[in-house]
Amino acid sequence: MPSGSSPARTPSPSKSPRRAGLRPPVCALRRERPSTAGLALLLLSSALLLACASPARAAAPRAVATGRGRAPAAAAPRRPAAPARPVEVRIALSRGAAEEVAGVRLRRLLEIELPDGASLAAEPVGPLGDRVATVWIDRPTAARLEIQVRLDGRPVLRRQIAVAGLTSDVAARLLAIATSEMILAEMRRARAPRRPPAPRRPTPDEIELASRDLDALTASAGPYAAVVSGGPRALGGAGVALGLRRLRFTEHLFARLLAAPPGGEALRWIEGGISGDYRIWLAASWRLSIGATASVASVRLPAAVAVDGIEGERDTWSARAGLGLGLETRLGGPLWLGLTLDPGVVLRPAPYEDAHGAARAVEGAWLGVGVSLTSERRASPPR
Repeated sequence: MPSGSSPARTPSPSKSPRRAGLRPPVCALRRERPSTAGLALLLLSSALLLACASPARAAAPRAVATGRGRAPAAAAPRRPAAPARPVEVRIALSRGAAEEVAGVRLRRLLEIELPDGASLAAEPVGPLGDRVATVWIDRPTAARLEIQVRLDGRPVLRRQIAVAGLTSDVAARLLAIATSEMILAEMRRARAPRRPPAPRRPTPDEIELASRDLDALTASAGPYAAVVSGGPRALGGAGVALGLRRLRFTEHLFARLLAAPPGGEALRWIEGGISGDYRIWLAASWRLSIGATASVASVRLPAAVAVDGIEGERDTWSARAGLGLGLETRLGGPLWLGLTLDPGVVLRPAPYEDAHGAARAVEGAWLGVGVSLTSERRASPPR
């Protein structure tokens, strides 16, 4: 160690800078934790910044997000509705009305009394178009004035005012007030929504046409006559039938009681059967039917000696089939009068022996003719 220099003293750990009253170095301040006052100052400044920013956020309008990760779409501004075009009022006076009231004075008073949405035209005439009110003032009698108002081609509205004993100015005021009220009433009628037109109801022809395909129950009765090629030649009697019509097809269940006329061979024919036909309308009151029939009959021959080869037997059975052709006309309402032609053939002959011992049989061709009165009831009448 050189002479004249004292060795460097290392401070002892027991003597710290704080105890010696000395200021710690800057690096020591950075390493130390922040004090409580610093934290309080930091929190106070953050609260002030948030308080200043919150009014601006509250004042800004909130936009609705249209999708995740997309910018909010701005709402399109609504366009204000275009104001309705004012009603142009054109007023004219007849010669008699002009002698009672002054036209200039009436126009000034009417311009004051007109409601909002109406303006007085400079001339009593002009081009045709919508939103035009035409006013005509006439003098039908010496004591009365008549106001006629028409707006947008609507029916003319009339009103009369008694002006006997009134001055020209008073009459003009009454005319202006009455005309203004009439124009206002017409404007309200024009703004009122129009009622929808009533639905068109079907015509009688359309109802009749639709009823042809509806289900119906039918009941008929009437006389019936037949001619057979073998056995007793002629039979006569009556029959009844019940039918169900669906889509112009009709199925019938019928029964007939027939007998031979007096003076010939006695015969009783009782049959029951089924028939079906299709209706063809020729006109609203005329229709044609085409179909087929089949029946089974109980036959009794009171004067026969033997039937089916059995002596003393009087009863047997038979069957027949044929076509059905009919023509009907409407009498009124549900009643129809029909004529039926029923050609066919006897399927099972009924052999017998007459009183003289001759072998005979009810067989061969069959030709029947009937007249019927039919009443039908529709299951669901058209509306």
